[in-house]
Amino acid sequence: MFEAKNPYRQSAWDFFDYIHGDWRKKIIFVLQQKDLMNAADLAINEKGVVEYAQKKGISEPLVFPVSAKQEQEGDKTGSGFGPMREYIRDNITGGKAPILKLRNNLDLSRNICERIAQGLETRQTQWDADTAFRADIRDTLDKQAIQSQRQVGILVENLLAGYDRITREKADQLQAGLSVFTLIRRTIAGIFSKQASAKEWLENLANELGTDLEMELQRKLQEGVVDLAESIQQMAKMIDLKIQNSQTILKHNHAIFSAIAERRSNVLRELQDAFERFMSRAENFTARELFPDNQPLSPNLLTGSGLAVIGTILAVVAQGAVFDVTGGILASVGFLFAGISTSIKRRKVLNGFAQEIEKGRKKMDSEVTEKLSSYVDTLKRKIDANFLDFDTLLEQEKEQIARLTEAQKKVAVRIEKMEGELPRV
Repeated sequence: MFEAKNPYRQSAWDFFDYIHGDWRKKIIFVLQQKDLMNAADLAINEKGVVEYAQKKGISEPLVFPVSAKQEQEGDKTGSGFGPMREYIRDNITGGKAPILKLRNNLDLSRNICERIAQGLETRQTQWDADTAFRADIRDTLDKQAIQSQRQVGILVENLLAGYDRITREKADQLQAGLSVFTLIRRTIAGIFSKQASAKEWLENLANELGTDLEMELQRKLQEGVVDLAESIQQMAKMIDLKIQNSQTILKHNHAIFSAIAERRSNVLRELQDAFERFMSRAENFTARELFPDNQPLSPNLLTGSGLAVIGTILAVVAQGAVFDVTGGILASVGFLFAGISTSIKRRKVLNGFAQEIEKGRKKMDSEVTEKLSSYVDTLKRKIDANFLDFDTLLEQEKEQIARLTEAQKKVAVRIEKMEGELPRV
């Protein structure tokens, strides 16, 4: 209902949008107080209402200009109430009323059904975005883990290069020192002078091997652990950033699925909070299973928190493996050198030294690689485990969306069938 003088008030057309666009109600337009206008101006406004209604989707809008004043004064013809009463009688209070009521209910049902379909489309879009987000997380973890494994390889290669340099130097010294002439000279010198005997020289060589290896490998570890730690830290930081920037499409104020939107928001917020706690706790990065004795790490080793301890842990793990191997090598070499005083055993000693060095090299390669690679894989699994509840939500959403979509389509078909069965009015 509009004032005949001004049928363009925004509040009235907003109400029209609500009952027509949102709820598909049957609508007629009433222009009241037509007696306040001349016939020409009234015709212009009536035409304006028709055109405006057509733009809003009503193909044949019905407009009834009326005057309550003329009706009360007895001007039944001029008041305009006659045609409006006749329309109401034919379409609402008359015999067509039940059919019109049913059709109106079907229109309402279709509107609700379409809203559900649109909501399901939004929900599906959110699920697609969340699934892509989760796939991106896995892909990022895989790529970062591969990058960290490359850093492990570089660290091990550098360790082995240092190992080879030191052991090659000692092998050359050993070969030169075990010549027949040198051994005889050392044996005689050890008897008649203070010059080191062959036995003492071998002991010194073994000690120098241990000292030089420790210094060289320690230097290589300090250089390589920093790069490896940064690579692993980057893996966790990138996942944290992606969680913070996850895309939200289904809003809390959604007309139908606001509860679903809120549940997703809660799961995502819990994921963000849980991962923030995960990043801040040093115990999540200690990987105690890498330590054979399963003893707790010394408190003074864990001076940082969260990601900050990764470098310390890597140093402990790598040093433990490296110096366990070198300790075994030195013990074997020391046993091999014991009692050597003649050239008879020269070839045996040289071959034995070479074998122990090669055995140690292989052991260092495998053990350091295995422990550091295991650390990278363990941390990757720990990071991914934070997404358990989110993965559960995605699985539930997938099932519910499929079930609701199927039900919605069946309802839409039933509505269309029922509309076809109703007689036209």
